Amino acid sequence: MRALALAVLLFFLSGAASASETAAPRLADLAWLEGRWQGPGIGGAPATEVYSAPAGGQMLGHFQQLNGDGTVLFYELLALVERDGRLAYRIKHFHPDLGGWEERDEVREFLLVSVTATRWDFSGLVLERIAADRLRLKVNVAGEGGAMEPLVFDYRRY
Repeated sequence: MRALALAVLLFFLSGAASASETAAPRLADLAWLEGRWQGPGIGGAPATEVYSAPAGGQMLGHFQQLNGDGTVLFYELLALVERDGRLAYRIKHFHPDLGGWEERDEVREFLLVSVTATRWDFSGLVLERIAADRLRLKVNVAGEGGAMEPLVFDYRRY
């Protein structure tokens, strides 16, 4: 009985030790995002995201949302960055004429709060790897009346 109790105790202690030794998520862990992703966006109109390879502590990208008639609705400049041992997903929005939505020095920032093997939660923006060539991106935006609503983009790699 003592041997069984000792074995159970050692099992839980070894699990706790390995969990605490797990490395913090790194930008290189998101290298799978590199490339061009397309799918239905707002209102079912085409949306495209493109990510570069991680370099210099950042992974840059851009987003383009079209209207149903094929004209540009808006753009985003994206940067996934490592800062102070944490990952952040940073976004700056632009009108079709490249006029900024945010103030000049303002950037929307989503800090990484949890990770699984296929899901990266940046507190309000979630990247989910559905398959090697499939990405689901969910972002919470203010809807009518100010209530937060998820926008879901189901992308395929091209």
